[in-house]
Parts: sequence; C-alpha cells; structure tokens
Amino acid sequence: MKLIEAMATDRARRVNTKYGERTVIDAIRRDNGEKVTVWRGGDDDYSQKHIIKNARLTLTLDNKGKYSLIEDPNLANLGQPLPDSPVPVRPLHNTNHVIAQNSEKHNENDQSTLNPNQKRKIAQYIQDMAKLYGFCLTQAESLGVEGEDRRAIATTLFISAQKKFSL
Repeated sequence: MKLIEAMATDRARRVNTKYGERTVIDAIRRDNGEKVTVWRGGDDDYSQKHIIKNARLTLTLDNKGKYSLIEDPNLANLGQPLPDSPVPVRPLHNTNHVIAQNSEKHNENDQSTLNPNQKRKIAQYIQDMAKLYGFCLTQAESLGVEGEDRRAIATTLFISAQKKFSL
C-alpha cells in the first residue's frame, strides 16, 4: 500500500451503477499529474460534505491499483459542538485594570510621537511582511488555483506562518 497526495478536480458526486448508488471522486495525483478516480459507497456523507474542487486529498493505492480516500479527522469534526469543558480565556491587555488617562495633546495614532528608529523598525517590518505575503502568493499559484481561491490560500499561509513563528 502506498500513500499519495492528490487534488480533487471537482466536488464528489453520486452516480447510479449496476452495483447500486456510488460516490465518485475525480482527482489528479500531485506527484505525476495522473488523473485518478476514487469509488466509494453511495452513503458516503464525508465526501459529499468535504470534497470540493481543489481540495487536498490523501489517497492510498493498493497492490491491485485501487485508490482509496483517507478521511481527515479535522474535517470530519467540523461543525461538531465544542466539548462541555470550559475554554480558558486570556485577557489581551490591561491586566492591572487601571484606567489610562488620555491627554488631549497626546494621540497614540499620531506618527509624530514616533522616533526615527521606531519608524525605521515599522517600515522594515512592513517590508518583511509584504515579502512574506508575496512568497505565500507564489506558493498558492504553484497549486494551480486562480482568483479568489489563490488569494484565500495565500492569506491562510501568511497568517499560519505569522502564528507559527510569532511574527
């Protein structure tokens, strides 16, 4: 048995065959570009809910040449209620509960209060983030998606990189 990365070419669909109703997933292997078809049972709700055009798939290929879908548990749990255990909430700021007094002369959004070194650091950070987003956009293009899908994938990659590396 062999694991294969693939991309769905369209939504999963149901068809009637002489063996009864079946679910069909058409995909393209990412390693060699070969078009493959995955046949599943007609009562396959997972594929109907989660397999859409350009969805990343993990398939298995058995020694008889049959492809099977490996279901992603993260997708299967989408839409499920959260556990009953309370989720801890961390305050974002002002943990000492002191109310700050605002001065009419001081406006935090006024750039004139920033010194040249702070302005340089901000400019460098913005340039670095622009380069990172450009790289994410290039990676999204390499997946063969276009338009809004490409932008959404690039933005997801950008946000994930920021979170993972605390940028």
